[in-house]
Amino acid sequence: MKLNSLLASLFLFGILSLGISCSEGKKNEEKETEDLTEFQKKIDLDSIRLVELSERTQKETESWMMYIALNSEVKRLKEYTILDVIDNSATIENVVDSLSQTVPKVFDTNAIRARIKTLVTHSKLLLENSERIEPNPSEIEDLSAELKLDFNNLNIQLNEVFIMEETSEESVMD
Repeated sequence: MKLNSLLASLFLFGILSLGISCSEGKKNEEKETEDLTEFQKKIDLDSIRLVELSERTQKETESWMMYIALNSEVKRLKEYTILDVIDNSATIENVVDSLSQTVPKVFDTNAIRARIKTLVTHSKLLLENSERIEPNPSEIEDLSAELKLDFNNLNIQLNEVFIMEETSEESVMD
């Protein structure tokens, strides 16, 4: 009798364990599907309009290959999903790092160096977050927005080089 009740208890325990593990498996699948959906979400950067370069600034940046590469990456951000950003974070970081090392003499000012340093910081944070075992999608999206804003600030500063130059030329003429 004791053996039958022991077997029945073990059988009941086995059924309950199987039921619990199946329900946990289903919850894990739902969470994984939710996470995957989060990573496939397109990044919303439409509210951040890119600052256009002045004609003269554009002419000067035509031979600055790392600026052209970064410009291309930033423009592509609007088409990226969070997973695309994660996959391209190393490229973005490499381009930004190279940008800081190849600044043309005409743009070698403290203000431009400061904007590039901010870009370097945010690109390294993006890479670090992307390489985590479990990257945080909202952090990746926020850092992508930061990079676009940083690039806009760089463009403003690049334009300023020639605005300041034109202003000083006008004051000399007066």
